[in-house]
Amino acid sequence: MSTETAPNAATDRSTDLVNKLLKLPEQTKLDLAHLLFDSVREGFTSLEEAEKRDKELIHSRLDQLVKGEVQLLDANEVVANLVRRYSKEKSV
Repeated sequence: MSTETAPNAATDRSTDLVNKLLKLPEQTKLDLAHLLFDSVREGFTSLEEAEKRDKELIHSRLDQLVKGEVQLLDANEVVANLVRRYSKEKSV
């Protein structure tokens, strides 16, 4: 059998995987889509790498806060601003 007509096991596995993924519940597919989009945008290739990057980001932001380079937002102000913003959008 030539390589042109031989079945491609990798393609068959990929098709099987995609078919299984498409059968997942809607929320799981949405979560996976977000994860894949983030992996492209942020360049990570494993969940462990993504977790490591998240931890590094948290540590660097905390470090900025401790050094006084940034200030915390007031949670009540943030919520009030969101309520005002989305109240205006609803009334339009």
